[in-house]
Amino acid sequence: MENLSTSPAMVEFGRTLLRREFCFDESSTQVNHGYYGAVPRKVLDCQLSMMEERERNPEHWYRYLDNDRYINAAAKVAEFIGCCKENLVLVENTTSGINAVVKSMSWNKGDGILCTDHTYESMSNLVQYIAKENEDIEVIRMDIPMPIQDEDEVVQAYAKVIEKSPQIKLAIIDHITSVSAMILPVHRLVDLCHKNGILALIDGAHCPGQLHLDLEKLRADYYVGNLHKWVFCPRGCALLWIHPNHHNTTHPIITSAKIFHANLQHRYSYQGTRDSIPYLTATKAIEFYQSLGGMDAIVEHNSKLKDWASSMLSEAWNSTCLPIPNSMRAPFMILVGLPDTKTTREYEIKTKGHYSDELKKDIYDKHRVHTVICHVMGKLWCRMSVNVYNCQEDYYKLRDAILSILKDEA
Repeated sequence: MENLSTSPAMVEFGRTLLRREFCFDESSTQVNHGYYGAVPRKVLDCQLSMMEERERNPEHWYRYLDNDRYINAAAKVAEFIGCCKENLVLVENTTSGINAVVKSMSWNKGDGILCTDHTYESMSNLVQYIAKENEDIEVIRMDIPMPIQDEDEVVQAYAKVIEKSPQIKLAIIDHITSVSAMILPVHRLVDLCHKNGILALIDGAHCPGQLHLDLEKLRADYYVGNLHKWVFCPRGCALLWIHPNHHNTTHPIITSAKIFHANLQHRYSYQGTRDSIPYLTATKAIEFYQSLGGMDAIVEHNSKLKDWASSMLSEAWNSTCLPIPNSMRAPFMILVGLPDTKTTREYEIKTKGHYSDELKKDIYDKHRVHTVICHVMGKLWCRMSVNVYNCQEDYYKLRDAILSILKDEA
């Protein structure tokens, strides 16, 4: 199948890149990169090489190499996303980073935590856990209005809830929502929070590698984002940006030997015998990302293929994409409505929460296609992802898999 674009660096995206740079089993089709990502061969080779180096002299590694390499990798990530290295640490994933922030905070009677109906399930569980452990804390869960005409509606919805709930101490705000692949106006929301004395914690799980970030300009209180999704790091690598005002009050989840160290990065770098190699490969992963032409080239390929695929699927399924402005659509992910059939409605009835795990598994078991099925606005949508190794053929397979499973019996 035809590839829709080639980067300025003359990198051939699509099937050629997949076979040369990735380890995928081609008996399956990957259109759900937004969950677990994919590690290129060059990054995997780097990871394995480091593992061998460590095992040749483990004590030397942990005592004399690990910490400095962690600091260097964090500096490289800071350079890549555009922030001061002193404000950034590396953690296992977004969930770990947000846990570190929320569990470091001091909570008083009457405090509130703001989240939304699009907040990722792990984060919703976290705030419910905090409220359970601290019975005087209230969880304020607001609905994001759907459909959305423009981002003003989102800001206004937040403003109304904040006005009615002066007890809010912390707002957990998605930069790109997982369940709906929607970019929220985080700059405006951070400003709104700060004007009302609220701390802003940004869940940017999907953002590094997909959006240009300028965290020093954003000036949230905390920003967390995964590097295994769109920056090609091995799983177990994410960034946590902490405003200087909070360096001394935000601690790692694990209390270890350097918990009282004066330097923020040292407090996070040493966690006993934790495998820090996924962090250390960040430099190689960023090098691979840049070798493809960097963000401009990757966004050009991915967004163009996403737009074509979503249009093709909408027509084939007689449906529409999630009704939000184009300016709020994520570059590499989009929700397309499923065919309106009796079978679809049966899956809808059985769906609990944000995702239909049953339909997702049926699609893979019967057609070897990896995608994700989301429940938004009372109906099911396919959240399809696009990355540099995808081509048109992948989305024809997704189209046919959905039509086969969701067709009404004659």
